[in-house]
Amino acid sequence: MAANSGGGSLGLAKDLNPVWLAQSRFRRRKFDECIELCTSILDRNPYDQAVWYLKCRALTMKNWIDDTEIEEEGIADALLDENQTAQVARPGTSLNRPMTGAQGSGG
Repeated sequence: MAANSGGGSLGLAKDLNPVWLAQSRFRRRKFDECIELCTSILDRNPYDQAVWYLKCRALTMKNWIDDTEIEEEGIADALLDENQTAQVARPGTSLNRPMTGAQGSGG
C-alpha cells in the first residue's frame, strides 16, 4: 500500500481500461485529457468508432459557446425598455398639424 500511495493516479490509470478512463475524463469535463487519451487510443486502433465519437464529443464540448451567455440584453431588458415609445400620444404633442378654424387669417 505504501508503494501505491506515492504514485498518485498514474499507477491507477495504468490498470484501467483507457476507453473507460477517457469517458470518465469526459464526464468530469476534463476535455483536454479526454482528447489526449482518445488520440493515444486511436494511434493503436484508428478504426475504433466509439473512441472517434468520444473524441469528437470532447472537441465539440471544449469549443462550445453557449448562445445565452453571449446575449447582453436579456428578455426582461427588452420588455422593460425605458426608451419605449408611448402607445398613446400626449395631448398637444402630435406630429400632425392641429385642426384649427382660423386657417389663412394673416392678421
